[in-house]
Amino acid sequence: MQTPVFLDHLPDISTVTGRKPELYRLARNRALTDLQLDDNAAWHSRSTCPACGEDIARSRIFSRNFLPFHRCQGCNSIYSAKVPAQQELDRLRQELPAASPPDSGEDREFEFISLLNWISLTEARTETRLETVLDYRFCSQAPGFEDAASRLSHKRSWRFLPLQAGAEDGYGQLRQVLREHAPKAVLVQAEMDRVADPALLLRTIRETVAKGTVVFIGTSCADGLEYEILGADSPSFIPLDRLNLFSVKGFEQLARDSGYTVLEASTPGRRDAVLLEQHFNSAENEHIPFWSSFFREASKDRLRDLQILLQRSLKSGVMRFALQT
Repeated sequence: MQTPVFLDHLPDISTVTGRKPELYRLARNRALTDLQLDDNAAWHSRSTCPACGEDIARSRIFSRNFLPFHRCQGCNSIYSAKVPAQQELDRLRQELPAASPPDSGEDREFEFISLLNWISLTEARTETRLETVLDYRFCSQAPGFEDAASRLSHKRSWRFLPLQAGAEDGYGQLRQVLREHAPKAVLVQAEMDRVADPALLLRTIRETVAKGTVVFIGTSCADGLEYEILGADSPSFIPLDRLNLFSVKGFEQLARDSGYTVLEASTPGRRDAVLLEQHFNSAENEHIPFWSSFFREASKDRLRDLQILLQRSLKSGVMRFALQT
């Protein structure tokens, strides 16, 4: 398994904190509250970690706000103790005001380029031609991605499957599109965090595509320094959007248990250093040995060096896995 490093630019703090992300968090909090007050809503209580299968009784409490979350003692993944039905999750996402994500268009161009480069580099490393790609739902959360892919993906053919509530398990349309288009690669970016049954999504893809298909998974990383220091106070921790925060070890085990070969794992997060710098420079009386003075005195170059170090040690708050069926 390879662990490449992606040298992305650090984002400006205004792109990760500000009015739009705050409104998005408030909208998701309201949707979660309404769902919990709905006597007819279907919920499923988890008895084991969705990554490694460790008994929930052996986990530690990570957060009790909004939903109870546990941190697995076996693999370090973070997960909600109960989850809504998948069709409820899909419906609530569709009902977001104007179906608007927190960031869009040019704000995320660097992220789109990084994803496209990731596919190209994996294609070169594996010597596997990935000329057709299915994007599963990311285009719904990143309106500029479809345009970026058509402009910058070097004649690669893309099929975009937006969010659409449908089958009972939520994956009927996915199965149909996979069968009809038989893509060489599938991109599942920022989706594993918010599915009720992540193992079911992975199995659905593996059982429907041809052998040798490469599946690109981008998701939050529970091992990230952002979560280690800030915990549930991290601005990236949004219950309902965050139902599963996998560790590198936990997701690797889930992927192997689901029948995949793990080609590469990386944590190309860009946000950790920026968010932690903002936190320590704004929090009154916040003091953690070493980290408080580090971030309050850090230059842009020092923050970039830290982010590279986090990537090399698989400790950024976002991770990527390239899997093969």
